[in-house]
Amino acid sequence: MIATLPAGAVLKNRPWRTGISGTVWEGEVGVAGGSIVRWNWAPLRSLTSLGFAVDWRATGENTDLGGRALFRPGRMVVDKVSGSADATLLRALAPDLPFTCSMTMQVDLPRVALGGGDQEVEGQVAADPGSCAATGGSPAVPVPALMFTATPIGNETRMRLTPMAQRRREFVTATLAEDGTLRATMTPAGAGALPFAGLPAGASIRLD
Repeated sequence: MIATLPAGAVLKNRPWRTGISGTVWEGEVGVAGGSIVRWNWAPLRSLTSLGFAVDWRATGENTDLGGRALFRPGRMVVDKVSGSADATLLRALAPDLPFTCSMTMQVDLPRVALGGGDQEVEGQVAADPGSCAATGGSPAVPVPALMFTATPIGNETRMRLTPMAQRRREFVTATLAEDGTLRATMTPAGAGALPFAGLPAGASIRLD
């Protein structure tokens, strides 16, 4: 039974999910927007890491993205992530975002660790010019090429979202503490360029 356990028995149904097939060891899930994420169990890495490790790849229109993932109770580590991704994948990664976007992103994330006592994000994401709209039928807003960078420094990760052409002009700044506390602030420039985000200039959010 364990060897043939369907993937659908473990992965919960979500609004962004369009279908699922295979087993927990080797399967695939469809993402709204047309991309497909496939994974294969990595037995040796699972044994040495004391967790459930997989190699995965997402493919679809404007998407060819791959990496590795390790799951433990209350913790997930994704590393060696690189390639291109359509912004529709954001629905799977962050389904509670109050907006949707149409753009292509170039991703280079050596490490993302969430859960546990040493959470961090390292890498960058470059987004081509596109458009975004607040959920609920609002009109789309043009968005310039963007750059997201995340750098672990000491016991926290410092993150910045800037326009690609003006890297010193910050739209959003954020810090992620090792305990998972996230603090993000929208700058006046960001509020003007990203009105669909729903945060006024100077607004800060904290997530524990």
